[in-house]
Amino acid sequence: MSPLVRDVVLYNAKLWVASLAGALFVPLSLAALALDLVFRTTSHEDSLARRVLRTSAQLEAALDVHGELTDVSVVETAP
Repeated sequence: MSPLVRDVVLYNAKLWVASLAGALFVPLSLAALALDLVFRTTSHEDSLARRVLRTSAQLEAALDVHGELTDVSVVETAP
């Protein structure tokens, strides 16, 4: 398999997984926010919505859809 074919197949596979993750994380983050609002935990550093956002960012960095074309790293900072 040529490097170009491998790169395009890998890119499409990663993009497909990233799309599925996006479809999952949109309702999940909204549900997490709703729960945080109900239980008044929105100001907590470890709120459910913040954990969902961190997980999403870590997954995005791990997938690294564009590979060597980008330099992606996840750095957590305190709000």
